[in-house]
Amino acid sequence: MPRPARRRPTINRMLDALARRVGLSLSLTGLVLVCALAGLYVERSVRHLETSKEHFSDRYLRNGFMAMVDIQRLLFIVQEAKDQGAFTPRSQRDFLAAADFLYARSEDFRQALDARTPAASASAAVASLDAILAITDREPPAAADLDRLFSDLLAAADGTRLHLMRYLEEMGRMQNEIMRDQSRAVGEQRNVVLASLAGLTLIGIAALLLLRREVLARQARDLAERHVEFLAYFDQLTELPNRTQFQSHLAERLAAPGPVTLVLVDLDDFKGINDTWGHAAGDAVLCRVARLLSAEADATGGFAARLGGDEFALVLPGDDARALTTTLGGISAEARKGLPLDGEMLRIGLSMGYASNTLLGADMDPTPDTLFRVADFALYSSKANGRGRYTQYDEELERRFLERRSMIDDLPRAVESGSLDVYLQPKVLLPGGETFGFEALIRWNRNGTVILPEDFIQIAEECGLIFEIDRHVLRSAAAMLGRFNRENGTAYSVSVNLSALHFNSSRIIAWVRDALAETLLEPRLVTLEITETAELRDWGEAQRVMAELRGMGTRISIDDFGTGYSSLAYLRSTVVDEVKIDRSIVEQIESMDKARFLLDGVLDIARNLGLDVVVEGVQNRAQSETLCRLGATRAQGFLYGQPIPAHAALDRLRSELPDQRKA
Repeated sequence: MPRPARRRPTINRMLDALARRVGLSLSLTGLVLVCALAGLYVERSVRHLETSKEHFSDRYLRNGFMAMVDIQRLLFIVQEAKDQGAFTPRSQRDFLAAADFLYARSEDFRQALDARTPAASASAAVASLDAILAITDREPPAAADLDRLFSDLLAAADGTRLHLMRYLEEMGRMQNEIMRDQSRAVGEQRNVVLASLAGLTLIGIAALLLLRREVLARQARDLAERHVEFLAYFDQLTELPNRTQFQSHLAERLAAPGPVTLVLVDLDDFKGINDTWGHAAGDAVLCRVARLLSAEADATGGFAARLGGDEFALVLPGDDARALTTTLGGISAEARKGLPLDGEMLRIGLSMGYASNTLLGADMDPTPDTLFRVADFALYSSKANGRGRYTQYDEELERRFLERRSMIDDLPRAVESGSLDVYLQPKVLLPGGETFGFEALIRWNRNGTVILPEDFIQIAEECGLIFEIDRHVLRSAAAMLGRFNRENGTAYSVSVNLSALHFNSSRIIAWVRDALAETLLEPRLVTLEITETAELRDWGEAQRVMAELRGMGTRISIDDFGTGYSSLAYLRSTVVDEVKIDRSIVEQIESMDKARFLLDGVLDIARNLGLDVVVEGVQNRAQSETLCRLGATRAQGFLYGQPIPAHAALDRLRSELPDQRKA
């Protein structure tokens, strides 16, 4: 009978063990199910958040704000050019750069549309940006009607801002919705963690990781926004304030009582540093100069900024001339100590111009624009007088500044009114002195005073009027010589000086072709002169343009040969027909053996290369006889005739025709 008693405990133990195992299995199964359900829920939440983020990019929101900044920058550049009366080369570059930035913003908006971002106003913003870009692409900045350009841009900008604000509001709502979804997901996950107790620790860890991920995303977003704000007001390379912040700060300083001095700083031969040492070295030089200026600004309570490229500005309190001289001399001396680079010392030269609001004339408003322009003129004076120096704006510079500004205002009217006169100077054959052609020169009859080209051509280049002036000279001279040759059965040639700016693009080709067609002057009788000292941005492009001009039948001449940096490069080129020896060499051939040897060498090289040589600046018979002994065959100078009005030169030539051998 005892066996049943022993059997019952065994069965009970088996049942208890079975129950525990079933319970454990059920518990584990329940835990697994709860974890699985929680995992599925968490996965669904994460997918929802990732899907929302796929449709929303912070870049689109930032680009909306940056587009408005770019539009304002474009308006500011045009307003500044409008105030100055014309685009300067720097403002043209700034204008094109601003338009390029705006184009990049437009492309980002198109990407938003391609990505199906649920921002209904994005298409309207794209259309508005395209409208502004169409206005900037309508015509080159140098030829633009500034009033119409500014008004068109301003009208388009108002509409664009409206569309951008709508776009930003919609994107802001989208961002808020995403944030609410994220907050709701985090809360629900927390409830799941509390309900699952200890068995859902892994889910809690996953939720914490997800929360950490969200915090990091927010931190990254905040960092990106701060970076965008930094780029809007600071230079990324040097970390100095940029032009925008500089303008604002200078206006505040001028609005406050007390003297203020503006110093403009420009690196000497910065292009040469980049070309020789590389752009990394150029960046290092910029940072070195930025540190020097920033240290001086911190020490004096001033303000330093990078305006762009190799241009810097330093705003200093006070106007004491001796203190300013000491300060700028110290900066210049520190810069000249150089920058160690790859075992060598890279020397840094600075040109500076400065002006104080107390030095401005009574008729000049102490505005940021006025102070900047006069300081810029002082900087220009430093660079023109040899670089590596600093110049203070004073009464004489003010007089020159006002005269220069007056010329800038008057020059467009001179082009339109016809007060630019064409003069002709004969070019002769040696030894007899027979005229074979003329050089066409420009004179500006300004209020009864004849202005020589060296006093206004650079201004014309800076204002973009040089194209109209050179085209006027070419067409007028070619028309007069063509008509004279047809009436008298002669074949006199004409040479026309052209700015180096023409040879940086192919635009010159079309209007030379048009001038030849209109005037009926044979192309072989037209010589286009480019100064040997001219700075060509792209020598390869210049050679291509010259070659195409020669293909029309015209001739290319290098003026002022022997005074620049590229004599041998010009001689090696295959696009030159003639060289003109500069007058500075001719002046010394009677007294210096070196000058005669140099001239003899150039003549010999030119003959071997099949080039014609015209010797300029012949003043007397002794020089003419020396040239003949050296083998020169063509000359030009006061000995044979000074530049006189074209009609007078041709009348004189007509009277000499019976005794003149035809060219």
